[in-house]
Amino acid sequence: MTRLFLSVDFEDFAHDLKRLLGVWETGPLRVEELWQSFETIDDFLRSHGGSTGCAATFFCTGVVARDAPDLVAEIAKRGHEVACHYYFHDSMDLQSAETIDRMLGQARQALEEAGNTPVRGFRAPRFRLNRATPEQYRLIERHFDYDCSSFFASAQECDRFSREMGLTTLRILPLFMTPLAGKGPMVRLGGSYLKFMTSDLAGKLIERSEQAGIAPQVYLHPYEILEPQSFMVSRDELAALGSAKAAYWALRQSQWLNFGGARLLRKVEGLIPAGGLAGRLDQLIGE
Repeated sequence: MTRLFLSVDFEDFAHDLKRLLGVWETGPLRVEELWQSFETIDDFLRSHGGSTGCAATFFCTGVVARDAPDLVAEIAKRGHEVACHYYFHDSMDLQSAETIDRMLGQARQALEEAGNTPVRGFRAPRFRLNRATPEQYRLIERHFDYDCSSFFASAQECDRFSREMGLTTLRILPLFMTPLAGKGPMVRLGGSYLKFMTSDLAGKLIERSEQAGIAPQVYLHPYEILEPQSFMVSRDELAALGSAKAAYWALRQSQWLNFGGARLLRKVEGLIPAGGLAGRLDQLIGE
């Protein structure tokens, strides 16, 4: 029987884009918008998830726990899994081991205190880790029971990678990727890929993921759920970058925020198996 898990990279797009561009190091989150996106996703799961899929996994950044601890607490209270999406939404492959270790510990502590629940899982921002050496995976292994940051074409490929990294306690829960028609660029289930692809193609990828031994999973973001303006960084906020760079990033964020989001939950609804969604990712750890 086909399964489908749903997870959420629960982050503030506007805050994270301004940090990425050097507009600020950090600042207040758009907490009201994060609450609205959570309520929308929670309502969707309760309406369409079925008996097993009312709960999902929310990979929350640590700054969400910093600015909205009551929101993290509510996510946990409603039965969802609170997992970690690092402290800031930074690219870990560009950071030192010392910084990563500190940020992992800081994020887990903040999330566990806010949610009053163990935090077992991790997903790297933008799925970016240095996979050339074991160092970053072993740092994740120090803090978490499972990692959900890596894409593979089969369970065997994932198992081989885990052995090469020398992991002993960290379980890698892979996401599925595959070339279209056996060749060409790799495609993934979730994020911008899901927004661009047809529902028919997404359904075929779910089937192929199961056949490859990888539990099918789609992943969403708050900025894909609400109106595009909800997480838009204003022209005034971008002005410090200079006119050319500000214009470029205004266009880039418009592409991210405007395309496909309005139809995304309807598309996911059409992909849900007859038995409903499969629930939280942490239940896979026992398999």
